[in-house]
Amino acid sequence: MNQKSNNMLPFELACYEIYDNGYDPLNTIREFWSQHKINDCQESLWALFENYRKCTVQEDAIDVKQMHTFLMKVCRVLMAYFLVHFRKIEIDAVPFAFAEPAEAIIADLEAKQRIHSFFNSIAE
Repeated sequence: MNQKSNNMLPFELACYEIYDNGYDPLNTIREFWSQHKINDCQESLWALFENYRKCTVQEDAIDVKQMHTFLMKVCRVLMAYFLVHFRKIEIDAVPFAFAEPAEAIIADLEAKQRIHSFFNSIAE
């Protein structure tokens, strides 16, 4: 198998695992958020975007593997959210354990809301 095909295999597997017997999209979502903080996700996606924008090739094999693993997890969670929406699966009553305390999430969301409101008022 050539290298290009070899790189696509994990992506294809992530797309097709939704057809596995016993696949639960809520479990995929629950697992993702129990392992990842929203700020870490933002930073990882920003770093990926910057590398793409600058056409920078990541040379460190460990960083490349970590980013690839993270992107496969993001792909899986996006597929899970799609299935929850498409199949109209109730998600509101499902308990989630997050990677960070609820207080930290609330504080971060409120701070970002204040920043958004400030810049939105300037734009008006």
